[in-house]
Amino acid sequence: MNHGRDLEQELFRFHFENGNPQNAVALLLRYQGENGGFRNMGEGHSAIPNGIDTSMAFQCLSEVGASSSDEVVQKGMQYIMDSYDHELGCWHPRPNERSKGWTDNPCAELVGFLYEYRDLVPEDFLKDVTEHAIDNMSTIHTSEEPRQFYFLEALSLFRLAIRIDELFKSFILEKLKKDIMEIIETDSSKWSTVYCAKPFFFASSPESPLFLPIKEHVIKSLENEISTQSENGHFILNWNTDEEGAKVWKSIWTMDVLKALKNHKMIDL
Repeated sequence: MNHGRDLEQELFRFHFENGNPQNAVALLLRYQGENGGFRNMGEGHSAIPNGIDTSMAFQCLSEVGASSSDEVVQKGMQYIMDSYDHELGCWHPRPNERSKGWTDNPCAELVGFLYEYRDLVPEDFLKDVTEHAIDNMSTIHTSEEPRQFYFLEALSLFRLAIRIDELFKSFILEKLKKDIMEIIETDSSKWSTVYCAKPFFFASSPESPLFLPIKEHVIKSLENEISTQSENGHFILNWNTDEEGAKVWKSIWTMDVLKALKNHKMIDL
């Protein structure tokens, strides 16, 4: 509350002080451009609305239970549909970064939010992007790169799975369960120093469908967050960024860890 962004402060009030969710919804309007897309959420661009910041904004909207009747959601959904590249069959993550085609981060995640607010989405469009999501997810691990390299894509697929219709949900989750031990980093010595998938990313709550297979690692990774917490309260970033980026991500990261600790009953409230 002393160093974090206004958005995480409002999310803290919502999760820990029975804050009004509409305050967070209203605040997100400040991050929304005239075209409905979001900017300055930490990933894409500070001034130009873009796909990856829009996916991050919808994480927050979903978190506080924003509905299809909220104007910010309606405009955001329209942006997602309008910004889809029908020729390449994808969304471009950043305004200065044109994809060659589908990448699960953020494309799969954006499809997930189309499902969450599907009453605002034409069925033929939803069917088309769903086919792209399912057809392309099988190519995620064809590279010789270690699977840890793909954890952001895996997270996007996970966020799609928890929102999509049951048949596809089971299909995606089975693939993730099969690969999960290769996606997450289980070496605790790397959690604070190497950019990697900490186990709790995939199970921020015991209700996560991926929790049981990695339960031991999830709890250990959260215990590590507690033991390495900085003196001023933020949780340690495991990658390098500039001063402004660090300020934003310390705020995001700290809120994410606090939510996970609360969900796993590792905070005395």
